[in-house]
Amino acid sequence: MRRYLPWLLKLLGPLLLIVFLANANLGALIETLQSAVLWPIILSLVLMPPFVIIKSWRWVRLLREMDLHLDMRTAVALYTVGLFYGATTPGQAGDLLKAVYLRERGQPMAPAMLSVVLDRLFDLIIMAVLGTLGIFALGQLLPSRELQTVLVVLMGVGLVVLTVVLTARGPREWVLTGLLPRVAPRLKERLDTWNEQLSSLTLRPALIGVISGATLISASFTFGRIWLLFWALGLTAVPLYVVVGSAALTSVLQVLPISIAGVGIRDAVLIAIVMPYGYSADQALILSALFLLINLEHILVGFIVSFWYPLGKEG
Repeated sequence: MRRYLPWLLKLLGPLLLIVFLANANLGALIETLQSAVLWPIILSLVLMPPFVIIKSWRWVRLLREMDLHLDMRTAVALYTVGLFYGATTPGQAGDLLKAVYLRERGQPMAPAMLSVVLDRLFDLIIMAVLGTLGIFALGQLLPSRELQTVLVVLMGVGLVVLTVVLTARGPREWVLTGLLPRVAPRLKERLDTWNEQLSSLTLRPALIGVISGATLISASFTFGRIWLLFWALGLTAVPLYVVVGSAALTSVLQVLPISIAGVGIRDAVLIAIVMPYGYSADQALILSALFLLINLEHILVGFIVSFWYPLGKEG
C-alpha cells in the first residue's frame, strides 16, 4: 500500500474535480461560459510574455551571483520550457529540469540546481505570505479564528525553517550540505564538491532586495491576469484582497504532490471563495477552467519552445 500512496495522493485533486462536476448543473456551466466577456480573457493571455521575462531576469540575476552565465534570450526560452514541465508534473517538480539544461550547457550541477530552488523559494515565500489572506478569506470553512491563526503560524514557521535549511550558511558551508553528511556519510565527498561550487553565492541584503522586488512585480502580473478572469465572468463583488489571497493560497497548495496543474485543488478554493459573495459553484468551476486556460497557454508555448531546446542536446 505504501508503494502506491504517492500515486493515490496525486489523484486527490482530480477526484475532487470529478465530485464537483458530478454535482454541477451542465446548463448553468454552459450559460456562464457563454456570458463571459472575451477581451479580459484575451488580455490575460497576452500578458504572459512580460510575466516570463521578469521571472527570467530574476533567474539570470541569481545565476550571475554564482558565476554562471546565461544570456537573456536563452533564459527566457528555458524558463518557458520550465513552465511547461512544471505545469505537467505533480508539485511542479518538472521545473527543476532547468538545472539539467544548464548542466548540458557546461554549468556545474549544484549551483544550477540551487538557482532553480532559490527561484522557486522566493515565489513560494511571497505567495505564502499573501496566502494568509486566503486562509482568513476561507474563514467560513474553518471552525474558529484560532484555527486560522494556527494555520498561518504553521505556514510561517515552515517557511522560515525551509529558508534557513536551504539558504543559511556557516563560515564554510551551506546548512543543507553541512547537515546531510551526518545523516548519510557516503554523500560527504559529493557534498564537499557541492559546497565548493556554491561558495560564490552570498545572499546579500541588496541581492535579496532586488530578487524580492522582481518577485513582487511578477506576482503582480499573476494577480492581474487572474483578476481579469474574475472580471470576465462578472465576479466583481469579490474584493481584490480575496482574489490575491485565494490565488496565492492556490499557488502554495499546487506545490504539494496532490494534484497535477492544480486540478481539483484550485476548484475547491475558488468555490469556497466566491460562494459567500452570492455566486454559484458553477461560476467557480468556469472560473477555474479559465485559470486552467492560463496553465494550458504556459504548457502549449513551453511545449513549442522545447522543440528548439530539447534535453540531451546542447543549445
